[in-house]
Amino acid sequence: MSDIDGNLSPPGTQLAPRHNLHPAERGISVAAGTLLGAIAARQNGGIRVALGLLGSVLMARGVTGVSPAKRLLGQRPDEAAVAKAAKWSNAALLSRSVTINAPRSAVFARFRDLARWQEWAQNVKRIDVGAGGTLHFVTMDPSGAVEWDGEITEEREDFLLAIASVPGSRFPISTRYEFRDAPAGRGTEIHGVVAYEPPGGSLVRYAAKLTQREPGIQLRRDLKRFKSLVETGEIAVNDPQGTTPKA
Repeated sequence: MSDIDGNLSPPGTQLAPRHNLHPAERGISVAAGTLLGAIAARQNGGIRVALGLLGSVLMARGVTGVSPAKRLLGQRPDEAAVAKAAKWSNAALLSRSVTINAPRSAVFARFRDLARWQEWAQNVKRIDVGAGGTLHFVTMDPSGAVEWDGEITEEREDFLLAIASVPGSRFPISTRYEFRDAPAGRGTEIHGVVAYEPPGGSLVRYAAKLTQREPGIQLRRDLKRFKSLVETGEIAVNDPQGTTPKA
């Protein structure tokens, strides 16, 4: 496994299929693409080019069975299952992993220090740990700072840490981080899974990607930053938003 791996499926979750179009949709796309190609052949200039390109896109859509727009704005089957189970209007589900050259106990202890997450988690501005273990988060999304309350829902020292927002939170989210010994004594693997309800649905999720604040983008970056911090004591200097906190 590479140091940073974005292709892990969460435990108990069925992988989304590569195709996201039904056979009927694929057939319609091929037929429409063929028709537009025939029409384009009888045109001249810019109209011919435009119709030809559109026809090619529809043909590719039908042949491959993949619609980039549908994949971008729609929900995968595993995300739909999460939304149904959590009683959310929609859900985004993602997973990332990282291998860190350090013992599992040391990696877990540093990760478990929630008050220091802002050193490596770019969207986290502050986590306040209250009485009874309640957690108050101040995080960033495309609209600015967002405050919400969470709690540790499951913990096994050196093995597992799960954190979720409390019921009724303005930012419904559930996270799970598993810590495993890496093969061949390479250190520790962290496997992170995040499920959340995008406020405003898929369009807002897309806007978050454009502003680089989508949790999937941030999870990958944050794990990479955490790896650098644990292994070297600072965030890599080629990180444009990096800092250099001491380990």
